[in-house]
Amino acid sequence: MDQLQEHALRVLEFEKVLERLAAHTSFSVGRQEALAIRPAYDFEEAQPRQQETDEAQRLLQEAPRLALGGASDIRPQVQRASIEGVLEPTDFLGIVSTLEAVHYIAATLERARGPLPFLQALAQGLDELRPLQEQLRRAIGSRGEVVDGASPELRAVRAELRVTQERLQGKLQALVGSDLGRQVLQEQLITIRNDRFVVPVKAELRGQLKGLIHDVSGSGATVFIEPLATVELGNAVRELQLGERREVERILRRLSRLVGEAAPALERDVALLARLDVALAKARLAQEQQATRPLLLDPESDQAGARLLHLKGARHPLLKGRAVPIDIWVGQDFPVLVITGPNTGGKTVALKTLGLLALMAQAGLFVPATEGSQVPVFTGVYADIGDEQSIEQSLSTFSSHMGHIVAILQQAPTSSLVLLDELGAGTDPAEGSALARAVLQHLIQRGVTVVATTHHSELKAFAHETPGVQNASVEFDPESLAPTYILTIGRPGRSNALAIAARLGLAPTLIEAARSLVGAEQTRMDGLLQELERERDALAQERLLAEAARVAAEGLRARLQLEVQDLAARKDALVAAERARLLEQVRALEEHLLAVERALERADRQQLAELATQLKAARQELQEAAPWQPAAPTPGDGAVQRPPRRGDLVHLRGFPQAGEVLAESLDGQLEVQIGALRIKVGRDEVAAILDAPPQREGGVSLGAERRPGAGLAPDAEIHLRGLRVEEALERLEKHLDQAFLAGQREVRIVHGKGTGTMRQAVRQVLARHPLVRSHRTAELNRGGEGVTVAELAL
Repeated sequence: MDQLQEHALRVLEFEKVLERLAAHTSFSVGRQEALAIRPAYDFEEAQPRQQETDEAQRLLQEAPRLALGGASDIRPQVQRASIEGVLEPTDFLGIVSTLEAVHYIAATLERARGPLPFLQALAQGLDELRPLQEQLRRAIGSRGEVVDGASPELRAVRAELRVTQERLQGKLQALVGSDLGRQVLQEQLITIRNDRFVVPVKAELRGQLKGLIHDVSGSGATVFIEPLATVELGNAVRELQLGERREVERILRRLSRLVGEAAPALERDVALLARLDVALAKARLAQEQQATRPLLLDPESDQAGARLLHLKGARHPLLKGRAVPIDIWVGQDFPVLVITGPNTGGKTVALKTLGLLALMAQAGLFVPATEGSQVPVFTGVYADIGDEQSIEQSLSTFSSHMGHIVAILQQAPTSSLVLLDELGAGTDPAEGSALARAVLQHLIQRGVTVVATTHHSELKAFAHETPGVQNASVEFDPESLAPTYILTIGRPGRSNALAIAARLGLAPTLIEAARSLVGAEQTRMDGLLQELERERDALAQERLLAEAARVAAEGLRARLQLEVQDLAARKDALVAAERARLLEQVRALEEHLLAVERALERADRQQLAELATQLKAARQELQEAAPWQPAAPTPGDGAVQRPPRRGDLVHLRGFPQAGEVLAESLDGQLEVQIGALRIKVGRDEVAAILDAPPQREGGVSLGAERRPGAGLAPDAEIHLRGLRVEEALERLEKHLDQAFLAGQREVRIVHGKGTGTMRQAVRQVLARHPLVRSHRTAELNRGGEGVTVAELAL
């Protein structure tokens, strides 16, 4: 990024926005990343940044308290370990907590309800390093100490050390409590000097207690002596302490080596956590500022309106208190916007608001504006704002401004944004105005989007008369002498100097004298302003009329929608009522049909004829009640083309189920088997003759097992593999009942071989089932031990 663009970031106070962003980060690396953000000046780079912020905002809606507080900058420790340095125990605590943060954010993104492709792609690059985590947790305690369980050797040496210390302290305690101790000791206590357990002895009585002197008090009145009786135990304690220290160092060296080996993954984790931290910070900043996602446009594309910057209800993010929102647009019909108005009226604030929000959008931040705002991704943002005169360099205000403008004219590329505050100020008004017009004309020809503020009246006329340039003004209340900060596009502003002077008490004669001296140019400008105000009033009236027409049309549409909704609701109610009536009737008939079928299961041959008649009547009623169900074929559907013969599958009138012709009597009656029912009918009762029944293994006819139109007939084969035994047996019972009612003579039960548990359970059921005559293992080429064939008792 060149110096001019950095200058624009500084004068537009972009870094202050970054400071507010950094305040929402969770750890130091994320804060550094936030403060280092710079706008993207390429559409392909800026668009993913906005998408990342949008996903982070949706993630926070699901998990509002999501944070990476456990993460820390562990890179110095990791780098030290990677060059075979030995880490301190507390260093490992930071590594463990950072890996816990990795696990937390990865698990949160995995549980997210909606797709978050950018954030989830970042999370996929995280490495939780579970084995390293486990080793560090086993070795390092919560206070940063190496725990006994870090190694068997450490546990053993510490156990022995505790026992030896207890023995040593026991001996010393006995000395303290003895007559000798009460006589020679300064105090009845045990202390430590030079890592040795000692007792405080009065200096004048030190000869009465044999031992090693380790220290003397500052006054010389007390001598700290290790009694000879405890020297050997003290040596043992010291030796065990040294052994403990060596084992701890060995453990720390081993853990440091593991961290060094994982250094690339740990450094990548820290970098990805920082990116995720910044994304969440951007979402929190958007919530704080009540900001929205702007639509980014590629100004180099052929898309209509791709060069239009339009901010709706825009607010400067750094203003304290209640900021007045402004609507501002530039770049499509007019690439140059000239803002005029009195001093302190808000011209510079409007200029800075537009520039800062454009930078925020290109940096991936949401903007404090209402929905529907759009920002082209400018190839550069340049600004000349404020008085930067320099005494050291002998630069006046005008020279300082012109120095920046010259540099901008040399460097600003096509599709860039240029912001010019008080253009042409600080010099002779005529020359300054002429320079300003020349600069704007040059920038228009370069294809640059420009927003400029000025006091020059000539620029107001220039903006009104020049294609591609538009006037804008900030309003001022002459009664209260206070700015309203409201920006109006399409109307130049007035300085209101005479009105303000009159309001402050300047004599009316002086006001009139000043007005007479204003000159012809000012008179022309006043006429221009009056013309513009008339045009604005006319447009406002037209807008009012159009709004009234729109409201009337909306009212009419709303009434028509209510009428349509009422008609639809009434229709739905009628349909629902009729459907409910039919469904209730069908349910009652189905219950009756089920009762008849159950009775058939229990009936003997003498009751079959009567029950069959009931069944036939029930099925007929069901078909009439539910006309959407398929009906049996009728003679008109391609019925009887020849006399029925033995073995034919036929449909009888009134029966939805097909039957098989078993015999033909001399009087022309046919004996027909329909499921478990065998009846005699005349030839005129045959509605249709179907294909001959298929044959199954052993040449046995399947009867009605696979009949066209027999929707209630079950399959001749049931598969039980993969089911639990209880579930499989329950399905088998139902299937056998249905097969018997449908007239099937055999059922193939596919249970698989496996351990034989399912096969044994199935055959036990078949052996005692009242509807099964016998069962057998299927032929080898038909399944063998994995299939059992049941012959039903028909």
